[in-house]
Amino acid sequence: MTARLAYLLKKFPRLSETFILNELLAQERLGREIHVFSRRPPDNEPRHQELARLKATVENLPPKHEIDPWEMLVDESSPEDLLARLGALVREARSWGHPRTPLLLIEALHVLKRTRELGIQHVHVHFATDSAVVALLARKLGGPGYSITCHAKDIYRSTVDFRFLDLLVRESAFVVTVCDANRRWMVERLSREAGAKIRRLYNGIDLAAFVPDGAQREPDHVLGVGRLVEKKGFHILVEALALLIEKGIDLRATIIGDGEERARTELLVAARGVGARVQMLGPRDQSEVRWHMSRAALMVQPCLIGNDGNRDALPTVLVESLAMRLPCVSTPVTGIPEILDQGRCGVLVPENDAQATADAIETLLKDPARREQIARDGRKRAEELFDAQKTARTLGGWFDEALEAACASSV
Repeated sequence: MTARLAYLLKKFPRLSETFILNELLAQERLGREIHVFSRRPPDNEPRHQELARLKATVENLPPKHEIDPWEMLVDESSPEDLLARLGALVREARSWGHPRTPLLLIEALHVLKRTRELGIQHVHVHFATDSAVVALLARKLGGPGYSITCHAKDIYRSTVDFRFLDLLVRESAFVVTVCDANRRWMVERLSREAGAKIRRLYNGIDLAAFVPDGAQREPDHVLGVGRLVEKKGFHILVEALALLIEKGIDLRATIIGDGEERARTELLVAARGVGARVQMLGPRDQSEVRWHMSRAALMVQPCLIGNDGNRDALPTVLVESLAMRLPCVSTPVTGIPEILDQGRCGVLVPENDAQATADAIETLLKDPARREQIARDGRKRAEELFDAQKTARTLGGWFDEALEAACASSV
């Protein structure tokens, strides 16, 4: 089987984007061959062990200064109407107001060339950002159709241009977004034509891989996992922990992750005098995260809406916690109530509220029966909504429809 489907991503792999790796592996388990284009080399960071199972070829695009657009334009294998398409596209793009279009057009010419060489008939993109623009440009130059998965920063940030997002969605074969809250947000802001292309599909995980390892849970152990960025609310977690420690509650906490807020979070841990009880481990791979999930009593993710409007849509770590039977405390931001079944499979507290977060932690630490009930209900919900085998079949069906349409249009 040859790869007719490609993924076009900014960087692959990325430690924080386990949902993309999960999705690729799930598609491969269905027998699909995939080619991955990474527009930038990956960062120097730990790699998830599951990456070794990926069969897809991962091709890094060359730096833009090494791409010769003239080579593509004069190549005998290029489409005969490429120059005419390019001229029309340049004229159209002037009205978009997208500042990086000229540079992204160079990438699009390269992607067009490589997709033609590889026989790629459809491209899928995660995030409606520059990678989606490259896919759009390549499509308008005669390349394959594309689809997009929208997450959070690409639809919620105050800098999002909904007029341009509308264009990206209208020109796509379809658009996936990861929760009902996202879909409502987009439909309210986009045209009817664009809104009709938006489909909700929860991120799935490999439920067989996310099973507690049988270790005894530590009844005083609080866990937080994620990128150390504003919207994750780790400063709220530290403040909540400090309130509990000052009150004499016997607990310890582990925070796993890295990001732009790491230094600030470490300073806050020191300033609040809780360094002896709060351990910051930095980035860790998925297997080590699962090890901690098997032993902790609680997962706490006090997510919030950032100053720029950015927020979490469907935090993968909460889905993983459900599967690991690890009770969660989080906030009613975006799709989180959909994960926690409006609080029936976890505890929801107001965002930006350290005291409410502390109260929820204390209540659950003192109530093992409640934790056990949440653990059972959470695993059941993960099996119902977040099974990667089920979500992969749905997404795979949409890919098949797009590929069939591409074949029909080429006849």
